[in-house]
Amino acid sequence: MIFQRHDLVFAEWKQIDTSNIQNDSFRKLLHDNLLPGIVRREETDNSQGNNYYTQDEKVFVGFVYPYTIEGRRLRFASSVFGNKILKLITPYEVPNYSYEPRTPALSALALIKDHFEIGVWGSTSLEIVTGMHYTHDMSDLDLLVKNYSHEELVKLLSLCKKIESEMEIKIDVEVNLKSGYGINLKEYASENDTLLGKGLRDVILIDRMGIEACL
Repeated sequence: MIFQRHDLVFAEWKQIDTSNIQNDSFRKLLHDNLLPGIVRREETDNSQGNNYYTQDEKVFVGFVYPYTIEGRRLRFASSVFGNKILKLITPYEVPNYSYEPRTPALSALALIKDHFEIGVWGSTSLEIVTGMHYTHDMSDLDLLVKNYSHEELVKLLSLCKKIESEMEIKIDVEVNLKSGYGINLKEYASENDTLLGKGLRDVILIDRMGIEACL
């Protein structure tokens, strides 16, 4: 297996050090293996390596508590070796799960996936996979897309803008380049010569000509 940004992974979380988690309920959800780890950028400033983790290296993950406390969502960062991961769910698999469109973000996802092959991450993904109420009426919808032409990306952006206006939510789309970096679709549609590329090891500036070659 390889593990990329925004993937959800499950392992025996009792094996990781959760002593820094002050909330007993949060810790119990982890120890009961009910929460996935979210694959994230490694903590060290290291640009070496590919834009993915392998089973033979440390995989950095983050966890999010499903309930807010004083308006804040608790988070916990850790790591696990790739060969200890028991299950992997990519963002592109999540829209195929069954779920109740009980909030605007979930309803918007249902509309968009009828027209485009997309991935989903963030609170919407966590709710669909766990069944816990991660989203609320003001939640953003975070999407991923890959292997689309410029023309198709323009159509997707137009649909997202229409839904944003009608449902009064924010939709962020990250375009996965063949290089493994991700760029924001709204920035891609701008006239900027360089765009921010988010990778698993680092964040870089990418020339627009290089972006067109990597779609």
